[in-house]
Order: sequence, then C-alpha cells, then structure tokens
Amino acid sequence: MDLDEAAQLLRVKPEIVLALAEAHRIPARLVGDAWRFGHAALLEWLKGEDSAGETSELKAISGVEHPESLQRELPALTGRGMSPPAGIPLVQTPPAPDPPTNSSQTTVGERPSTPTTEDIALRDQRVLLGRGAATIEFGATYGKSAESLYPVVRVEEKDFGVSGTLRYGLMDDLQLTMQVPATWRRTTSFTDGTVSATGLPLIQTTNNGIADDASISLLGVAGREAMRRPTIVWSLDGIVPTGAGDRALGGGVILSKSYDPAVLFTGLSYVYGLHINPTDSRFALAKQNYGIQLGYTYALNETLALTTAFLGTYRNYTSPDGISIPPPRENYALQLGTTWLLTRTWFMEPAVAMSIGGDSPGLTLSLDFSRSLRWRSKP
Repeated sequence: MDLDEAAQLLRVKPEIVLALAEAHRIPARLVGDAWRFGHAALLEWLKGEDSAGETSELKAISGVEHPESLQRELPALTGRGMSPPAGIPLVQTPPAPDPPTNSSQTTVGERPSTPTTEDIALRDQRVLLGRGAATIEFGATYGKSAESLYPVVRVEEKDFGVSGTLRYGLMDDLQLTMQVPATWRRTTSFTDGTVSATGLPLIQTTNNGIADDASISLLGVAGREAMRRPTIVWSLDGIVPTGAGDRALGGGVILSKSYDPAVLFTGLSYVYGLHINPTDSRFALAKQNYGIQLGYTYALNETLALTTAFLGTYRNYTSPDGISIPPPRENYALQLGTTWLLTRTWFMEPAVAMSIGGDSPGLTLSLDFSRSLRWRSKP
C-alpha cells in the first residue's frame, strides 16, 4: 500500500503515518522515494502483544516528529481500541537509541542502500533512477526460429547477441537510457532435391555479423501512484544509425499500479522510421512501428522477483521490390523472467521469450547482468 492507503487503513492523516514511518515505528519500506506498507504487517502492528506492550509502544510513538499532531491522533492508533492509561503524558522524551546491530541487517523503515529486485525488474516501467544514480548492464541472447515451405524448403535462423546498457538519473524523475546491441546471425536453408538444380538435397549456410543500431531514450514521471491512479512514465525514443543504418524517432507511455507484493503494468509505444531499407534484412524497422506490452512483476522477497509480460509489435512492412511477399507485420511473444539479487550491487536476470502465432515460431533465451552505482551524492 502507498502512504494514502495506509492512512486510510489506520484512519489517520497521511502526515501521521509518514512521521511514524520515518521514525521506524511502523513496518514500512522505501521503494525509490516513496513509502510502501504491507497490509498484513500493519494489522499485526495494530494488534500489539499485550496491554503493557501497547503502553510501551505509545510512549515510543509519542517521541517522533510532529508531536502536536500525534497528540490529537494518538487515540486512533492505539491497538484494540484502547486509550492511553491515565497519568501517562502523550509527549515524552524520545527513547534511547537501540544498540548497534549487524550492518548487513536492514531495520524496518530504513532506506535500502541499493535498489531492490522489484526496482530493477520494473526499471523504465515504473521505477526511474534518482539524480546521480546509474546502472550498467551487459546482456547476452540466443534465439532460434524456423520457417518451412512444406514440404520442400525449410529455413532455420540462429541469432547470438550481446548488448550494453547505461541508465543514468539526470535528476529525480528524469532518466537517460542508452543501449548498444550487436548480433551474429547464422541462416541455414534446406532445399529438397526435387526442386534443387542438382537433383540432390541442398544445404546452404550464411553467417552475418551485424552491429545493430543504438537506441537513446529520455524517460520521465508524469504522475505518481495514488489511491485510484497509477504511476505514469513517458519516454522519448530515438534510433541512432551506429550499425545497419536505421534511424527513427518515437515515444511511449507506461502505466503501473501496485497490489503488494505484485505490480501490474501496461505500455504503448510508437516509432516513426526516418530511414529504412526494405531490401536489406539487416534493417529492422518499417515506416510505422507500434508496440504494446502487458504484464506483472511479483516480488517473492527482497532478493527475488518474477516477471511475466505479453509483447506485441505491428510494423507496416511493404514488399521490398513490389513482387516478393513482405515480412509478417504482426509479431507476438510471451516473456518469462527472473530478477535475482546476487550481491549488494549486482543483479542477474535470466529470461525466456516464446513467439506466439505466426508462421515462424521461435524461442529466445537471454541473460543480463546489472550493476548499480552512484557517481555523485544526491543533494
């Protein structure tokens, strides 16, 4: 739950819940710059252990900031509807600090020193980096697809790809993302002897190394999640001709909503091809390119998150020479992924994408490693 939802559950003002969270008096977590609360954890906190325990908790709560507001709202926060015992003042000296604990443990309400797996899994969809923060990612992919002109011709394609991605927080709620991919492709065609010129089965293999075109995106937050509205993230995207020569401009919008411990997201994108070449298979874009994604991320714990997404694209391909058949215009895939926290700064993301429908089913395996870092302190 967000701050407003937690306040509604406790039936107090959001400022009261914020003060309690910042004082580490209620179970809460900071996700990016926003507080998040577990429904079950808050109900358990409200129950308390016993009357004495609740009285002790009331003393501790009274020591946080905004004591005047707490003095008015405190009766509503008392577990099981109890009121503070007579003779106990509502505002007291703050309790002595707890003894130091192992630095590897995270105190309830403490701001995490590194992004959580949920933050990383939802990057560019809901959680943008703060000012001065950055992540560097390296990825590898393997894909295989096959297409048959039954029963005499079959074409198999294998792709091996690598990519590097840099994400940098220009300022809060404004992020720059740059990605440079490269692909090595092997295409093998099998032709039956009845149609080959030699009268024998014909196998032809070609290998192509492709330096794919880079992409640059500027992302910002148009609206933060609240009780009845989602987080809205917009993007301005560009394709730079560092490889085959595609050039394009576009943009998109992504909506997401938390339902702890899951987050639902959906997005739409559009890219206009400034320079395309239908006769060259290395060019991936058409004049008009549309994209859609639907999915969710489920945080199992603070070290493991699962993501499922449906991806779709539509490209208005035309015949490259006015005679031959154009490539398929619609492509759909189901992607299953996992984000795993390896160390305090390293994440691993294995994923599998399976094409849905079409005449050339395929499978793509990917493995990304992400490292979070900070180049300057946040003011």
